[in-house]
Amino acid sequence: MRSIDEREKALNMYFHEGKSYGFVANELKVSKDTIKSWCRRYRVKNKVATRENIGLRKDPVCREKLHERQIKDETSPEARIAKLEMEVDLLRNFLILRGGE
Repeated sequence: MRSIDEREKALNMYFHEGKSYGFVANELKVSKDTIKSWCRRYRVKNKVATRENIGLRKDPVCREKLHERQIKDETSPEARIAKLEMEVDLLRNFLILRGGE
């Protein structure tokens, strides 16, 4: 699992800076298919049109947009899973910052 910072950087390179999937993949040492998946998931979750239809984004992608979930019932299993996934990402990022002690 990649860090949230890496995903944020990849999405900004693609949507904000206009870099290609291949360029982003080579820069971050991630497969091209992974970059495509991240971009597709971001587009679907945030209802963003394809870059070809709207051009480059004026505002950069922020990490808050990567964790947003549209769940109405906070007591549902989906809400609990979303919360746990967010906590896992936060803990993983914390360990990465501490150097994996």
